[in-house]
Amino acid sequence: MDSEALQHRSIRHYKNQPLTPDQIQALVNVAQATASSKFMQQFSLIHVSDPELKQAIAAVTTYDYVADPGDLFIFVVDQARNVQLVQGSGKSIHQLTNWDALLGGIFDATLAAQNMVAAAERSNLGTVYLGSVLNDPAKMIQLLHLPKYTFPLLGLKVGVPAEMPERKPRLPRELVFAENGYPQSNAADMANYNDQLHAYYTTRSWGTKDTDFRQSMIDHLSGALHHRDDIGAVLKQQGFVLPQ
Repeated sequence: MDSEALQHRSIRHYKNQPLTPDQIQALVNVAQATASSKFMQQFSLIHVSDPELKQAIAAVTTYDYVADPGDLFIFVVDQARNVQLVQGSGKSIHQLTNWDALLGGIFDATLAAQNMVAAAERSNLGTVYLGSVLNDPAKMIQLLHLPKYTFPLLGLKVGVPAEMPERKPRLPRELVFAENGYPQSNAADMANYNDQLHAYYTTRSWGTKDTDFRQSMIDHLSGALHHRDDIGAVLKQQGFVLPQ
C-alpha cells in the first residue's frame, strides 16, 4: 500500500500562492471522475474566489483562516440538475428527493471531495475539510445562490502548505476493524488511545491543550450547535422529502 496515504493531516494555513487554472482544472477532473451512486452524478462543485464571499463563508464557519490564502471549494449535494432533466416526463420526482436520493448525493459529493484531497496531496498540496459550513446551511444557500433540490454539504481548502503539523493519532485498528461482525469493545485499548491522544495534544507544536478522545466527546456534547439543528428544516425547504 502507498505509505503516502497514511500521512494525511489537516493544513489550515497556506502560502499566498493561489492554485493555477491548470491545477484547479486537474482537481475538478479528478472530482468528476470519482465513482457515482447509480451514475446519477449528484453533486456540484463551487470554487470561491471572491474575497468578500470567502469572508462571509469564514464567518459562517467561525474560522478566520477560511478567508486567508488557500483556494476554497464548496461541495454541493445536487438533485436540481436531475429534477430539471425529468421535467415533462410525467414521472414523479419522489426518487430524486427522498432519503435514498439525499444519501446518494452525499455519497457522490463526499467521495469526490476525498478523491480531490488524495490528488492534491499527491501533488504536495495541503487540504482541510470544512464541515463547519453546516453551521448555517440557510446562509450558505443564500451566499451561493443555490437552487431548490441542492444542499451545501462541506467545504474544502487546498493550497501550498505554510505549516506541517504533527499527524494526529488514529484509533487502534482493533476498535474499528473486525471480521464478519462489529468490533468488540476493549476498555484497555481505548484507555491506551486516550493516553496517546492526550500526549499528542499536550506536546504538539501548535495549539496545545489538556484533553483526550473521551473528553473531546464530552466537550462536543456542550459545544455550540449554531444552526445545525435547522438542517432538517432547511433540507425540507430545499425540496427533499424525508419522512421518519
